Amino acid sequence: MPFLLLGFAALVILVLVSRAFARMETAEAARWSRITLGLAAAIFGGLLTLRGLAILGAPLATFGIGMMAVGAGFRPKPGRNGQQSTTPTAPTISREDALDILGLEGQPSDEEIRTAYRTLMKRVHPDSGGTDGLSRRLTEARDLLLKD
Repeated sequence: MPFLLLGFAALVILVLVSRAFARMETAEAARWSRITLGLAAAIFGGLLTLRGLAILGAPLATFGIGMMAVGAGFRPKPGRNGQQSTTPTAPTISREDALDILGLEGQPSDEEIRTAYRTLMKRVHPDSGGTDGLSRRLTEARDLLLKD
């Protein structure tokens, strides 16, 4: 019976919240949806844990806390758990170095830059026996020269 009342209360709250979300911008509504879903999951997971179903409740509560954190704007730090950072960084090479890496001189056209990049990438790509570092340097050189 208490779970039935709790479910009914959650439904009423959901209807009220959905009306408020309808008046929000999409990104703001998505953010608040994550927070609301997270809060509901954390509460329900906590109740399950208290009722002796910790094997279901603890992961659900953890998921809810994570959803609330994402909705609040918290993001994991890049590079944790062995992951590479995917955020773009400022170029660490000069224009001259980029020309040297691609084997070009002077003021090459965009097509010359792309052709040199493709030719070298076929040799140094990790799938062809190269390394991530070499292919990353080639890509960095190409991007730098194409920006100019």
